[in-house]
Order: sequence, then C-alpha cells, then structure tokens
Amino acid sequence: MQAYGCPEYTSRVHKADQVVYILGIAMKARPASPPPPPLDRAQKRQQLKRGLQAILQQIGDGMRLPPERELAERLGVARETLRRALRDLQADGVLQRRQGAGTFVAGQSWVKPLLLRSFTEDMRERGLVASSMLLSIRTLRADAKVATKLKAVPGSLVFELRRLRLANGEPMALEQAYLSVERLPGFDPACLATQSLYEMLARDHGIQVRNAAQEIQATVVTEDEARLLDVAPFSPALLVERQVFSTDSEPVEFGKSLYRADRYRFEVNVGRAAVGDEALSR
Repeated sequence: MQAYGCPEYTSRVHKADQVVYILGIAMKARPASPPPPPLDRAQKRQQLKRGLQAILQQIGDGMRLPPERELAERLGVARETLRRALRDLQADGVLQRRQGAGTFVAGQSWVKPLLLRSFTEDMRERGLVASSMLLSIRTLRADAKVATKLKAVPGSLVFELRRLRLANGEPMALEQAYLSVERLPGFDPACLATQSLYEMLARDHGIQVRNAAQEIQATVVTEDEARLLDVAPFSPALLVERQVFSTDSEPVEFGKSLYRADRYRFEVNVGRAAVGDEALSR
C-alpha cells in the first residue's frame, strides 16, 4: 500500500491518466466519417458489369463461363440480377449463348468479303500469321460429284486434302479439297502444311486462279469437328462449298470449308440487275 505513496509511482499514474484523458478528448474531437451513400440502381448495374468484364478477361475469348451459381456468389448478387447483366452483355455481342452448351465469351468476328483468295492471303491481309495442320492426304478415285466439279472422268485419280487452318495459332476453319492428279504432275500435297495452294499452283504449275462458284449455308459442327476447332459440339458454323476456275476457265479445285461462326461473317455486295426501258415502264 505504501507503494501508492511513492512520488515516482504516483507521477507515472498521473501521466498515464493524462494520456488516456488526452486520447479520449482526441477521439471525441474526431467524429467517425459518415458511411458512403448507397448506390442507386444504375450504379449497381455498372458495378456488376465491371465485375463481370474483369472475370471475362480472365477467362479469355471463346471460353465457357462458370455456372450462374458460382458467378453470382463471386459477385455477391442474386442470380436473377446476374441473368439480366448476362443478357445485356449478350445483346452487346460480348457473350454468346449456345443451346445445350452454355454461355461463352465471344471472340473477334472477322468479315470475309467474297473475294477469291486463299486462307493464307486472307490472314496476311489482316496482319495475322496463317498456318495449317495437315489432317490427311489421300489419293482416291473420284466419285460422280467430285468428277463433275473437276470435269474429270469418274473414277480418275484425285488428291483429297484435309487441313485445319489456324490464325495466330487459333483454329479457324476445316478445309477439304479435291485436285486432279492428272493435271498436277509432280504436285506434293505435303507442302500445303506451310504454303498456300494458290501460290503453289501459280509458281509450280503455271495455273492462275481467276474465279469461283460458291455456296454458303448454315450448319453445326459434329463432335469431332468441334474438337478440332476448339468449340462446343453442335456450335454454329458456316459451310462453304466452292468450285475454283483458272484463267482458261478450267476447274482446278473443288472443296468445302467449315468456318467457325463466332469468328467469321461473310460480306456480299449486291447490285440491282439491269432492267430495260420496257420493263421500267410497266
């Protein structure tokens, strides 16, 4: 008890009391900051949109989104609120919904004008690096359709070439082409892994392509095609069938190309057919 009478101890207690008192005054002098005002509906939508876009950047083009439940938990919103935001992004072209497969991040869609140029030339025009993966090379007998398209005798030998076409390493299209063996002596199909067909025809065989007849139709990819194109099975695709002619009007190639619909759009310029004065006066 005598310790309380010690001047040194008493001094320490007083000083401690003084510090507590001063801190108490200081705390009273600085009132707590008011909470930020609640976000209105528009601000909440923008905040959710920014959160979604950050997630989409992490996922990457062409990839499937996580399940809605997981996304809603990560973003701290109700699933119905999330669905509205996903619909908005889908309308903006940022997302693509595929029946039975889910929602995917849309990649860049390229407009392909209907000009006769090779895939290599097309990608070079866009500043991309084209490459090919040779899937198969066969020499077989032409069936009736192939023979007709190549103006060859049914049963004559043709090359059948199947290639996966890539741009900057990303799968873009599957190609299947038929060429007459008789018209291309010394032709080496294996070179098509690194070279353009039309450039090879011009350089090695003196054949210049001039025009083509093409048919385009909508389709979906099979499971095998989806695996090669790195898309979900039954994803939409564009199937192009073409018959290519040389400058002397001889068919030099008949083929089919299967393009990813999330990467390609075809552009067609059309004009009104010329009409005689008699028809105009009707």
